[in-house]
Amino acid sequence: MFKQRIVRNCVFWVSLLVFLTGGGAMAHADNFPSKPIKIYFGYKAGGSAHTSLQAMARALETILDTPIVLIEKSGAGATIAGGHVAHAKPDGYTLGLIKSTTITTAPHELELSYSPADDLTHLFAYAGPPSAFTVKADSPWKTWQEFIAYAKAAPGQVSWTATAVTGTQYLLMQYIGKLEGIDWHGVPAKGGSEAMKLVLGGQVAGYASSGSHVSHINSGSARALLDFGTKSSLPGTPTIEEVGYKGLAIKGEPYIIVAPKGLPKEISEKLITAMLKATQAPGYMNVIKKLNMQPMNLYGEDLEKTLSEGSGLVNMLLASAKK
Repeated sequence: MFKQRIVRNCVFWVSLLVFLTGGGAMAHADNFPSKPIKIYFGYKAGGSAHTSLQAMARALETILDTPIVLIEKSGAGATIAGGHVAHAKPDGYTLGLIKSTTITTAPHELELSYSPADDLTHLFAYAGPPSAFTVKADSPWKTWQEFIAYAKAAPGQVSWTATAVTGTQYLLMQYIGKLEGIDWHGVPAKGGSEAMKLVLGGQVAGYASSGSHVSHINSGSARALLDFGTKSSLPGTPTIEEVGYKGLAIKGEPYIIVAPKGLPKEISEKLITAMLKATQAPGYMNVIKKLNMQPMNLYGEDLEKTLSEGSGLVNMLLASAKK
């Protein structure tokens, strides 16, 4: 009897040790997912972030055979949504949708209770909105060079808008102003919708945008003069480097699905594999194409490299703005 008790105790402690050293996580991963997965998204419902996430979620539901529940927590550069994730249990059932700028630029503007860079698991960046300088379709400027010449000839009289004073597009416009010796003014907007209203209403000359200009270009009410990316997303629109600003291209600001820090590797790999499969679903691909978004499909070291490059550009632009 005593020996049997010793054997049972040994089995218990060995089992506990296996669980604590990873065996329990492995078993949990085998069962994952066994209940609905929540995804907090940091942007207004109906926008490109929400629309693309809906397409991703529909594909994931089929692949993972579990419901995906989307919960809006918009505002503050998606840091509110990120906070819900950062403080959740790292079991794979609470995820979030943020943007790379939530990691690279938002901490420079906001006081946060967590670090988007260090307190989140950056799972998968699936696509990013195109980024461009946009004007009204009936504006007198047909090219970026014409707009620059106009701004130089009217010092202090030209204004433009962007959605955050520490956003990459806002900082780029400030930097270009210094390079060109132009005295112009940036007018921060609360979001892409408000920014486009300022442009279409004639209150500002243009919008250094990230995504929200696309529908207006498609409808014919706006025109892009410059693409801030490494590759133009709009036919006939030159990139920032093609007009002479070398080294200033935005190398992608994708939407990223994140999880709490400490997510077990097995669950992380299972989710990433499912997301890769989701990007091949016809319904998802049709939505991404319609939104004119740039597919990226980054994870692991490639994703962290993209985030590092984005942070490097932002830090350089911020340093310049302080001079």
